[in-house]
Amino acid sequence: MARTEQTGAVEPVELDLSRMIGHLLRACQQLHVAIWSGVFPAGLTSPQFAVLHALAHEGPLNQTALRSRARLDRSSAADVVRRLVARRLVSQVKDSSDARRRVVRLTAAGRSVYAEATVRAAAVNETMLAGLSDAERASVLGLLQSLLEQHRGLLDYQDE
Repeated sequence: MARTEQTGAVEPVELDLSRMIGHLLRACQQLHVAIWSGVFPAGLTSPQFAVLHALAHEGPLNQTALRSRARLDRSSAADVVRRLVARRLVSQVKDSSDARRRVVRLTAAGRSVYAEATVRAAAVNETMLAGLSDAERASVLGLLQSLLEQHRGLLDYQDE
């Protein structure tokens, strides 16, 4: 921050929003939500899909591990699981090795919804990346994964 000597006020720094990562990520997220909503009308959300995906590939998980695999924050993960339980797509039971924990499992209905959702999610991904060359696609995805890995500790994901 630059302060003027006379008043001590902070002088603004000149910024170009088109070069600000947060602004671009937020705009891309809005684009993704718009596309997702068109492909999944009144249906599964992207975070809900991420939970179903993690459970379909890894089997039952405690909520801490599930939150990490789906890359959700604590409050979002609890809400997503609650909504999926209400839709009977997942179930929750006490962890037999630690009664303080709950294990989340995919139900038969959840497996069925997940199978159909994979086709739709692939279509969303293709729409988001449309117009980019294979090299550009690989670059965008690789850079985003690198950003997440560089700041992994800030998100409190745990590998259990």
